[in-house]
Amino acid sequence: MKLRPTPSEERWLALARRLRSSPRTPPFEDHTGGWRTANFLGRGTFFLLGLIAASMIAIIVDRVGPPGALVIAGLVSLAIAEWLIVSRRHFWSGIEEALEVAGLAMLAYECWTHLGSRESAAEYLLAAALAIAGMRLLNALFTTLAVLAFLQALQAPALLEGLLCYGVALAALAAGALRFTRPSYDRMLDCLVVAMPLAGYVWSASPHGLGSAPDYLHAGLSAWLVPSCSLLFAAAALATGVRRRTHAPLVAFMLCIACIAYELRALTGLPLETRLIVWGAVLLLISMFLERHLRVPRGGITSRPLRDEDDPARLLGIAGSAVLAPQPPTPQATPSFAAGGGRFGGGGAGGEY
Repeated sequence: MKLRPTPSEERWLALARRLRSSPRTPPFEDHTGGWRTANFLGRGTFFLLGLIAASMIAIIVDRVGPPGALVIAGLVSLAIAEWLIVSRRHFWSGIEEALEVAGLAMLAYECWTHLGSRESAAEYLLAAALAIAGMRLLNALFTTLAVLAFLQALQAPALLEGLLCYGVALAALAAGALRFTRPSYDRMLDCLVVAMPLAGYVWSASPHGLGSAPDYLHAGLSAWLVPSCSLLFAAAALATGVRRRTHAPLVAFMLCIACIAYELRALTGLPLETRLIVWGAVLLLISMFLERHLRVPRGGITSRPLRDEDDPARLLGIAGSAVLAPQPPTPQATPSFAAGGGRFGGGGAGGEY
């Protein structure tokens, strides 16, 4: 009985999804262990259906009216989810993820009602439920939401909450240098790298309000802490993304730059139309310079599209076929000359040519 795919099977499943192929087609079916997955659209659809099924289970059990109905509904949802995973071998399919997280959320809510209904306790229990579901299902979205729920449960000052978010993002950025056997661990770190800086800016900028533009020309040094944190993390993310050739730090860099631009939108005092024209022209010039500068590959980065013969997916398919295809036995060549003399006449002469 297997509770989840092995690291090797998970890598093959991730490869099948990357190439938009079914894991039940050659050559993936021989290496995925019979696990079933769904594409992004199907996964979202099945997740919604799983939430509806969990809600119906809770309503039916509540109508029957036994004591602890929500606990029973949660356990039933968990049992169905584990049956789909262990027996039917569903992984990243959506429906088992919805049933798992809904069942854990029901149990967390029932525990919260017996702890005095404190708001911080509810957030801690929600964070625990999301963390358990994320590690059980290897779901990066659930683990990221668990971290956000845990930070919210701390109920610290807004600026401190923002600094904690940036700290988690830096820790995830540093941990990305490690090599993991499961691709899902990399996705968990990538999701933290992208989401936590954005959450850090929203938290740290909340005291003065996201809708109001602060006057940084007459503000003190402490007020510059909000854009400075985004700027420092953007620089670290850009350097890390270029050095490691990974997308998540580069996406985090672009989000941080957008946050800085929004935070400093009233720095010049110019009208909105003028600012849009000026900064749009600056971005256009930067993009034109980078496009021309990277026409020649520099450090493995280029702005030119890959040629057909350089398509990595096609090369990967060719390499995989070459590795997985059975090699025919090498035929043994018959000797064209037999030493030792002929069958008559002596002196090596023979009667065959």
